[in-house]
Amino acid sequence: MYEEYWGLKSLPFQILPDASLYYPAAKHEDAVKRIMYALKTSKGSFLLTGDIGAGKTVVVMLIMEKLFREKDKYEVALINHPTLSLESFIRDMLQQFGIKGDFSDKMSMIHAFHEWLISSYTRGKHAVLIIDEAHLIKDINLLEEIRLFSDFQINNRPLLTLVLVGQTEIRKTLQNIHTLDTRIAMKYHLFPLTVDETRDYIKHRMESAGGGFGVFTEDAIMDIYRFAGGLPREINKLCDMCLFETYLLQKKQVDSDIVQKVGSEEFII
Repeated sequence: MYEEYWGLKSLPFQILPDASLYYPAAKHEDAVKRIMYALKTSKGSFLLTGDIGAGKTVVVMLIMEKLFREKDKYEVALINHPTLSLESFIRDMLQQFGIKGDFSDKMSMIHAFHEWLISSYTRGKHAVLIIDEAHLIKDINLLEEIRLFSDFQINNRPLLTLVLVGQTEIRKTLQNIHTLDTRIAMKYHLFPLTVDETRDYIKHRMESAGGGFGVFTEDAIMDIYRFAGGLPREINKLCDMCLFETYLLQKKQVDSDIVQKVGSEEFII
């Protein structure tokens, strides 16, 4: 709606991840490198945590893109809704991996999964199971079953790398499941962006969408950082509404007054 007013070719601050607007913040790049290291060295598991809006889904998107480009080396399954029952979860996992069969119960599915993992290994491919929103898993039995997947090995080499992605609270959950927590080979937490990274983030998104960085005053950027707390999703929500509000007022720049107005109202949930 405001694209023409600001001379933009697209909306620069959409909530949903957009690879064309990706800003390579050091934290996100580091997370991707660490996860890829875990996969390339066949670590049994990796835990990625972060607050709501920190960019965990963006990291998952980047990992999926990398694994797709190396599909001759990896078999990948992504579970986005881990609130399923135990059997439904395993069935969904098998479907994501492309494992077909007429399975009568949980044990038959697990047996088929084990055989498939061995077959993938003999074909030179490593299996990767990514569970996004893992903090939503409340079923202890499901978490215990996930732990057992890491027991599938050949010559002390895990046949599967499990990547758990969730909000910070999952760390406390895992502490109560010692057998799973101790199996996690690597952990990484996505911290919010700094002030300088927030400035660069806004600049990058605006320029990628065809606009100019000077739309936001320096005072406005500082206020955006303060309201958003350095969280990319909150930065997007705030910047989007600031551009819209400034368009409605027919002003030429997003200044501190605009940010204060938008940030103080119920635009940020």
